[in-house]
Amino acid sequence: MHQSFLSRALLLALPVIAGCRDAGRSTGSTPAPPAAEFVLAAGDSAFWVTSDSAGIRSRGAPLELARYGGRFFELYVVDDDHSFQGADLIGQTVYRRDLRTGDSVIVFTDSLVQKIAGEYAREHPDEQPLDPGEQPDEDPELRATATLDLGTAHGPFVSYSLHTDVEREREPLWHSSRRGVLDLRTGRAATLADVAGPQAAEVEKSARAMGAPAHHPFDPRSFAITTVDGSPAIAYALPGSGEGDDGHLVPLTPVRISEPIWWRDVATSLPTTFAEGSREVWRHNGYAVVVRYDSTGDATLALRDSTSREWKVGRVSGPATRIYWLDRPALDGATRHALARAFSEAAGYGADSRVATLGGKRKVFLASRLR
Repeated sequence: MHQSFLSRALLLALPVIAGCRDAGRSTGSTPAPPAAEFVLAAGDSAFWVTSDSAGIRSRGAPLELARYGGRFFELYVVDDDHSFQGADLIGQTVYRRDLRTGDSVIVFTDSLVQKIAGEYAREHPDEQPLDPGEQPDEDPELRATATLDLGTAHGPFVSYSLHTDVEREREPLWHSSRRGVLDLRTGRAATLADVAGPQAAEVEKSARAMGAPAHHPFDPRSFAITTVDGSPAIAYALPGSGEGDDGHLVPLTPVRISEPIWWRDVATSLPTTFAEGSREVWRHNGYAVVVRYDSTGDATLALRDSTSREWKVGRVSGPATRIYWLDRPALDGATRHALARAFSEAAGYGADSRVATLGGKRKVFLASRLR
């Protein structure tokens, strides 16, 4: 099981940010920080910040959050083990967990490794899939490993990039790479029409016009949602399969789209970027949240009031991608309780484990944090 760099960065950042729990406390001549409450998504972590006349309080946890329809959801990736004694086969599954109910739903399962496992089973009828906890041979004749990288959640949509490496005895290393977008509402792959609406045909036409190399044919499903100058855009990438560079993505120039209806809620969560990406600012309800990056890629988080006075909150793992505002509109009691429970559980289980409730049964998974 792997632990991502950003998860390790979170462990380093937490003591610093926790040490700032009382930053900005009013002491007579020292002004109080602005009243604020929000969750900042940074890297594969979330930082919950509350500020009032008593000071600034903050907590961080290795959570990948999405919010739509007024509800919070956690997203996490789980290794999907299809191994045999002679084959090390690890796919990926993405879960969406409703923080209020605790119920988990599968929104994506890697089909390529499943297919490879089926082929291996037919070629080796005397072998049985390994039980949980069993390990394949140290030097198996076949190894297939998928790595799924979740991107930024944009309302009900989350983009992903999937890369698979396949190693066989006496054969060159083979790769497969593609992009995609998941619709968290339906638990299925989102089409371009789902994301861009009536603009879909024109967007696809523009992307196709950029051309495609022979070994990287255009796939209308291989796209992600991104932003260009703060506006929504579609970022196609030509999928790859084969040896060497043939198995890697070929990204195309993003195509800007007019703001769809679902983007209205997303726009308020996105920052304005300054100084060639070294500083990002979110403005909300009479105050601003400022993130400044250093040469390591980590960042300093601060609050700024209407007079441009700042209060340092602490350091976070970067990049910071979005903010979920909790003060306007005010967070209801049930959601606050669910969010607090999710932060506590994530801190307790650590970066590499999650609890899923499926069919009324709770199960602890080892969750991949590969970025």
